[in-house]
Amino acid sequence: MKMYEEIFGTKIPVIGVVHLQPLPGAPRYEGMSVKEVAEIAVEEAKVMEENGINGLIVENFRDMMFKKRVGPETVAAMTYVASEVKNAVNIPMGLCVLQSDAISALAIAKTIEAQYIRVPYYTETYIVDAGMMESIASDALRFRKYIGAENVKIFADVHIKHGHSLLVRPIEESAEDAVERGLADSIIVTGKKTGGKTDPEDVKRVRKFLPETPLIVGSGVSAENIHEYFPEYADAIIVGTSLKKDGKTEEEIDPQRVKSFINVVEKFRK
Repeated sequence: MKMYEEIFGTKIPVIGVVHLQPLPGAPRYEGMSVKEVAEIAVEEAKVMEENGINGLIVENFRDMMFKKRVGPETVAAMTYVASEVKNAVNIPMGLCVLQSDAISALAIAKTIEAQYIRVPYYTETYIVDAGMMESIASDALRFRKYIGAENVKIFADVHIKHGHSLLVRPIEESAEDAVERGLADSIIVTGKKTGGKTDPEDVKRVRKFLPETPLIVGSGVSAENIHEYFPEYADAIIVGTSLKKDGKTEEEIDPQRVKSFINVVEKFRK
């Protein structure tokens, strides 16, 4: 899709996730300085960039159990860390503030001049482990306009992992509403959990229903299964777990796994 090529400078861009260490205030936080959190994040970002990753998403992954909306301590920490990462690499940057805090993500993106945010629960109402997540699309769109951040793209999940939509309807209809009513710039389709494989049939259905909408596969893509999505059905990849040592989400980035993944993607670009 043209939008992705404009942002990332390539077809089938691969967006790597920087899973941050626990931040101040989170249940797993054990006193690590925000500066040290940033240093670890920068190192992972550099490894991904050096081995061919086209863009990044900085995410407070280790802050579980997640709050529906984060506090100022998380916004402050993520702004500092994301700024350090952005200054250390030369590829596009984005934010995902979990559980699904699009307002904080937009504020951080505006501050550090990031290009996009990921919003897990954008339209519809979901039941998740944190309770009920209502649509944030209306507030996010108005806040984006209010702070002059219209250039920050919204990548919106539909039928997101770890959640169940109360609007029990086909994924393609949810995607259509996210784009046409929620004005999302891109749709993300995922599996059932972090690192879980995305059902290729879900991707195919969204692509057939919305042939002109930028479409991202958001979880579970590996060097072994990438052929099930590309180049026919999807346009971009968000990947985290597959790039980690032994393919385990909590491990550190494995340069060889990154390189091998990108080598496979290159074949589909050609």
